[in-house]
Amino acid sequence: MDKKSDKPKSTKVQTNKSRTLEKTEKPKVAVKKNSSSIVKKEIETKVDAKIELTTESVSNNKTINKEKLDSHINDNNTETNKREFIQIDLAPLEKKESRVKQLKQIDKRQKQLTSKYSKEILEGTIVTTTNYKPKVDKHVIELNGVRKSYITGDLETPVLKGIDIILDKGDFIVILGPSGSGKTTFLNIISGLDKASEGDVFVLGSNLSLLKDSHLTKFRRNNVGFIFQQYNLLTNLTAKENAEVGENLSRDKTKGLSITDIFETIGMTEQMNKYPHQMSGGQQQRVSIARALAKNPDILFADEPTGALDEEMGRKVLEILVKVNKKYKTTVIVVTHNPNIAKIANTIIHIKNGLIDEVIKNTKPADPKTIDWS
Repeated sequence: MDKKSDKPKSTKVQTNKSRTLEKTEKPKVAVKKNSSSIVKKEIETKVDAKIELTTESVSNNKTINKEKLDSHINDNNTETNKREFIQIDLAPLEKKESRVKQLKQIDKRQKQLTSKYSKEILEGTIVTTTNYKPKVDKHVIELNGVRKSYITGDLETPVLKGIDIILDKGDFIVILGPSGSGKTTFLNIISGLDKASEGDVFVLGSNLSLLKDSHLTKFRRNNVGFIFQQYNLLTNLTAKENAEVGENLSRDKTKGLSITDIFETIGMTEQMNKYPHQMSGGQQQRVSIARALAKNPDILFADEPTGALDEEMGRKVLEILVKVNKKYKTTVIVVTHNPNIAKIANTIIHIKNGLIDEVIKNTKPADPKTIDWS
């Protein structure tokens, strides 16, 4: 490396008031508080650990998501403006370095920023590393320049190759993709079960890319519910008691749905005191939905929720998810291999080869009773 490249480069850090600060070392970040006072903070990281954040068009001329992101940055956003906002501009990596070395440097920088900002993010501060400001009022999930790779020795295995997408609050979303397309990795990243290698993952305004594992656990506990293909019920507890496990994780037990309301919603008031071995597979899956709803989550994630069910029970589970979405305005995100299930969604996301291949807005979602099952 020549001497010129060894010199620390100027880094610009911008606040939501468009004020720019410049330093050659230890760049300072200006934070706008609700009182309109400016508080200066330091990022105690070395400038020579540089990051190159790039974004790609979705596929051949499919740039709808990117254009939406670009035009969205300067939108008026009441909720976002109430929260502290920190923008971190990161210098690019040396292009001469191998991709694996770049990823290791990126990981090092990400860990430093995570150590610095994780607690603040959990408390509500919005932190961006991609010059992107989420619109928290309207959108539940916003991804900008997101990549996920796994490193084995000197070999990189890219799974997500540049994801830019915005998902609206209260939407019913279905994610489709063939095996190995990256749809499960995508779900894990937006739900906080895994972390992106690069880019910003904003969920309810919190950048999950910069949360510590312990803080990710708290975020999931407070904000999301999960429904899996395997029901994962506690066999020594009744249906009601299994649901109460979820209720105990709720932030505020005085708000949201009661256990009785939830069992009425899933049509199982008569089975509340039954044990899992006394119920069918479809009934157990409905209890797992009840357990997830008892947390009063903002987002409900379902990974192949009908995969282990027959057609009759599968349709009933989908009817419940649609009912929950419409009645309680809960954002529902379903991953499935069955394209027919996508017909019940408002938004359909097709993932192919680690990229968003297509996003379809469905203005007339179908009733689960009417869709083909085979």
